[in-house]
Amino acid sequence: MKPSVSIIIPAYREEANIEAAIDNAVITARVLGLDYEIIVIDDGSPDQTGEFARLKSQANDCIRVATNARNEGFGYSFNRGVKMAAKDYVTVFPGDNDMSPDSLKDLIQAAGSADLVISYMQKTNRRSLFRRVVSKTFVVVMNILFGLRLKYYNGAFICKRALLLSIPIKSTGLAALAECLVRLLKKGVGYRTIYFEHAGRRHERSKAFTLKSIKAIGKTIGILLYDVYGSTQPTQGGFRSPLMKKPDQSSWSKS
Repeated sequence: MKPSVSIIIPAYREEANIEAAIDNAVITARVLGLDYEIIVIDDGSPDQTGEFARLKSQANDCIRVATNARNEGFGYSFNRGVKMAAKDYVTVFPGDNDMSPDSLKDLIQAAGSADLVISYMQKTNRRSLFRRVVSKTFVVVMNILFGLRLKYYNGAFICKRALLLSIPIKSTGLAALAECLVRLLKKGVGYRTIYFEHAGRRHERSKAFTLKSIKAIGKTIGILLYDVYGSTQPTQGGFRSPLMKKPDQSSWSKS
């Protein structure tokens, strides 16, 4: 039985990319014959991002559009999309359309093969050297801090909506996906990883590296450190965080 899937597309100032992003998500869902919905969250864009998305929704009842009153951040928009979602599984697709639709297809087809399916980017040559170094550094730091061995933290993933609703999503910025992964894995959720292709932006520059986004990432790491290690409860062997449970290795399948 094919899964029902909510595809969340957070977007801020993406008037040049949002229509192609929606089209790629729709085509993928139709090719797979899914029971699907696409939830576009316009993050208070000052351009025509929201208007273009609403035009798409008028032609397709499976597309829903919500607009934040002001720019709240990627994490806020993603969290809003999760709460709006009505299908069994939830995934995310970038509003700047920089993920290959084939990778979205692979991700959705892998749904149910593990509790959590995480995508990682292997070929990074389409990004600048600086961006690659920063991304790699972030992965190394997160793995050290939280005792994980992930290859990538900021890629799309897919899991049941109920799993996402079982955790708090406190990040309002770009680290929201990383926060979800840490929280889910520390709960003991089993996972597998699959490769995804970075298509690259067709229009305009990335908004990932702004002072606001960097501050938000630092804040998210601080919150996670406190939630994972700061709040402890007594156990037979001493103290441990309620988030720190042994992962379900039986459903691990790394590729």
